[in-house]
Amino acid sequence: MGTEEEGAPLGPVAGSRGTGSARMVLFPLVGRATSEERVVVRRLVVMGAGGHAREVLDVLESLPEGTAWERVTVFAEPGATTPGAAALIWQRGHELVDVLPTDATHHLPAVGDPALRRRFAELAERHGLLPAGAVSPSSTVPEALRGVPGLVVFPRSHVSTNVTLGAHCHLNTGCQVSHDGRLGDRVTLGPGVLVAGGVTIEDDAFLGIGAVVLPGRRIGRAAVVGAGAVVVHDVAPGTTVAGNPARPLGLR
Repeated sequence: MGTEEEGAPLGPVAGSRGTGSARMVLFPLVGRATSEERVVVRRLVVMGAGGHAREVLDVLESLPEGTAWERVTVFAEPGATTPGAAALIWQRGHELVDVLPTDATHHLPAVGDPALRRRFAELAERHGLLPAGAVSPSSTVPEALRGVPGLVVFPRSHVSTNVTLGAHCHLNTGCQVSHDGRLGDRVTLGPGVLVAGGVTIEDDAFLGIGAVVLPGRRIGRAAVVGAGAVVVHDVAPGTTVAGNPARPLGLR
């Protein structure tokens, strides 16, 4: 995830550096039925400038080229980005700003922290920006889910049949979500997470690298599952668990 912190203030402050563009077509998020109904995103704002955001840019840049050059701008809260992180954005040819552009049309929160992702989405929606999403071409996601607002699926992930994904979910590289799963809004799956069949993961939960959730378990709202944990029992809302089998460490 990026360097932005949840407690940092939100608000427009003048200042930007760098210009650039990326050529792409993103799936529309409203009323979509087939992949042929793709629309051009005129100006997309990727919200976040840390490592997680650069990985989201990798997914965007891997999408099939569209029929027109599209402009991608990276937004970060004032004072939240280090000079080194900013330089990495500029080197990719993208504009970096700390105020939402007035001509922006779509937004894509690109931070690993679910709470910050929610704040970014709310900020963009107040400015009238529509949510975009991106699914890596190397991942398998049912057609009906590809239009979920804000969905980001990184490379080599698989989402099985009869799965529900909430808005602004992020499924990192190599994740597996098995049949009949239910993921709420802003759920984050770290690289290599394995979710067995019939699992429910509530809003704002975060599962660390390589976590495994056994069939039929429920992960409560805003719960955290540590890297490598094996969840054999339900996890209460706001609880952090770790280990094999996963045991509670505390409440958020």
